[in-house]
Amino acid sequence: MSNVMAVIIWFVLVWLCASNSAAEPWPFEVTDLRSRDNLIILVFGDGGTGEAGQYRVGQAMYQVCAERRCDLGLVLGDNLYDDGVEVTERSNADASYREIMRQFDEKFEGAYRPFEQLDGFHFWLVLGNHDYRKGAVGASVTYSEFSRLWRMPAFHYDVPLLPDWIQIYALDTDTDERRTLNGLQVAAAKNALCAERNPDRWKLVFGHQPVYNSGHHRRDADERRTRAMVERPVLRDCGVHVYLAGHAHHQEHLTVSGFEQIIQGAAAKSTGANRPADDPTIRQRHFSRQYGFGVLEVDANQIRLDFYDVLNTDEKAREVTPPTSAEIVLAYSWCGDRDDTGRPERDSHACS
Repeated sequence: MSNVMAVIIWFVLVWLCASNSAAEPWPFEVTDLRSRDNLIILVFGDGGTGEAGQYRVGQAMYQVCAERRCDLGLVLGDNLYDDGVEVTERSNADASYREIMRQFDEKFEGAYRPFEQLDGFHFWLVLGNHDYRKGAVGASVTYSEFSRLWRMPAFHYDVPLLPDWIQIYALDTDTDERRTLNGLQVAAAKNALCAERNPDRWKLVFGHQPVYNSGHHRRDADERRTRAMVERPVLRDCGVHVYLAGHAHHQEHLTVSGFEQIIQGAAAKSTGANRPADDPTIRQRHFSRQYGFGVLEVDANQIRLDFYDVLNTDEKAREVTPPTSAEIVLAYSWCGDRDDTGRPERDSHACS
């Protein structure tokens, strides 16, 4: 073999290794969506109970996503109630593995396994306050290597391999038990979200704690801390269009001056009365205590938000009763472009 040929082969091998490394920086499958002209995104939170209600809402989500051809899901925390991953086996690796996998199967895989039938579909997750309680939060990151559906590459991260016209960033919003929402994480989020001032790019951020809500946990200490750490430094300064959160166990759409606040915390629980803020800079567009979920349909120019109620759902029913089509109700829709987001004075556009 000539020296010239050897050099050419070396350069080809280096290029291939670099290409593979860029496309797959983590040890699990990631679907490349960069060529897509639109995305359909399932959104829900507070689902990991392992109870009948979670499974019933999971069946409804799959029915809607199979029909609408969802591309990915954003899961807004409290993924394994009540205390996250519990590890009691501490001296036997095999027993510890089985213990952990049993919890993920009961509170995640079992409810959402039908989504494996959707080609290339993955759930991208953030942690909630209940996911921290037993302290084994690292298992949530590691589990990405063992699941066909679960993806949490880090506690905060950019969802990878998306079209240039959209950025989706995951925040770890715990301000209480581990104080992971701190100045260092905010600086990392700003590096990711503020670096490119592209007026033609949607910016979506998802976390667990809302910055505003009208129901469960309204104005409590965690919400106030989250607002102080996230609203101005991240959402406003970086020009974020939509912030999605759970924690409050209802469905709600608020237009806040500057961005849209979406709450989807009703995938397995329903709590709290509606107490909207008396503030002209915050407009409540929808509130529901029905169990349910959301779907975002986004292209380079427009966004559509749909909220689905799953009627007659009982969190702790004795058995899972699959919802009929009449019990899966499109209860609310909102459509707009980037100029419409964060404008509480504007009325909603009719969705076609």
